[in-house]
Amino acid sequence: MKASKFLSAASAVALSAALVVPGALAVQFVATSAAEAAVVSRVEVSGNQRVDADTIRNYVTIKPGKPFSSADIDEAVKALFGTGLFSDVQINQVGSTLVIKVSEYQVVNQVLFQGNKKLKDNALAVAVQLKPRGTFSQQALDADVEAVKAAYRRIGRDDAAVTTQIMDLGDNRVNVIFNINEGGRTQIAAINFVGNSAYSSRRLSDVI
Repeated sequence: MKASKFLSAASAVALSAALVVPGALAVQFVATSAAEAAVVSRVEVSGNQRVDADTIRNYVTIKPGKPFSSADIDEAVKALFGTGLFSDVQINQVGSTLVIKVSEYQVVNQVLFQGNKKLKDNALAVAVQLKPRGTFSQQALDADVEAVKAAYRRIGRDDAAVTTQIMDLGDNRVNVIFNINEGGRTQIAAINFVGNSAYSSRRLSDVI
């Protein structure tokens, strides 16, 4: 009988331990989650020139008085970059303030073409990415230089050269100027046929 009581008591202790340990782990996880969360009393925006501060705040899910985590900050940074309006975004907590610092892309005022005669401005404007009132980036400019060269290759001017000039107008606005040297028309000096046994080179030349 004593042995039975001892086993019952031991079983009760073991059961209690089994129930307590998971509970302790659950408390630990909750405590860790709570430690990662933070709360701010205000959201401050700096570095913006054209984009309104409230517009920037609307892209961020972090709000004063509500807990947030580092994952929320990552999502906010991605959301702001995703607008295509900013070249850089930094978000930091300073005391009870969440500071959002942005650098805006410059805005294109005009896209100008100089030195072009064989291709008109409207044909080149269709070929390039940069547009008036759009955002400016070096990546887009580099792609547009290649696009202009490709447009000239299509009309047989493989030697066309393109340089660019960026004119700063202030207020984060620029004019983009493409300086074009159209070069000469690419000409074929001779056509040689190899492996033609059924037809002469002269006859093949008459066909092409």
